[in-house]
Amino acid sequence: MCLEFCVQDYLHNAGISLLSECDVLAFVYRHGANLTSTDQIARLIGYESGVVCAALDRLEREKIIERTGVAHGVCFHRLSHSENTGQLAALDQLLRLLESRGGRLLLSKLLHNCRSLEELPRTTV
Repeated sequence: MCLEFCVQDYLHNAGISLLSECDVLAFVYRHGANLTSTDQIARLIGYESGVVCAALDRLEREKIIERTGVAHGVCFHRLSHSENTGQLAALDQLLRLLESRGGRLLLSKLLHNCRSLEELPRTTV
C-alpha cells in the first residue's frame, strides 16, 4: 500500500494523469531525440493518433517533453531539461517503474487507461 501512495505522489509531482501519457513518455525516453509523427508513435505504442496527440500536448504543457522542427507533420520529440527538481525526481522514478512488468501493472492500476478518444476524460472549462 505504501508503494501505491509513493507512486501516486510521483505521478502528481510529474504532472501525469493518464496511462497514455506514461506510455508516450516511455517511448520518447527510450528513443531519445527522435524524428517522428504522431501517427508513427501511435502505431508503435498501440494507441489512436488522437490519444497520442493529446498526450504529447499535455506532456509538452507540463514541460516534460519538447517538440521542435515541425514540418509535414513530423518533428523532433525529446525530454525537456526541466529545472524543477521535484518533477525530475518523480519522472526518474516513473521511468524506472515503466521498465518492469510489475511497475507497468501498478501504473495501469492507478491511472485511467485511455486507448481511444472516446475514453479520454472530459474536462470542463
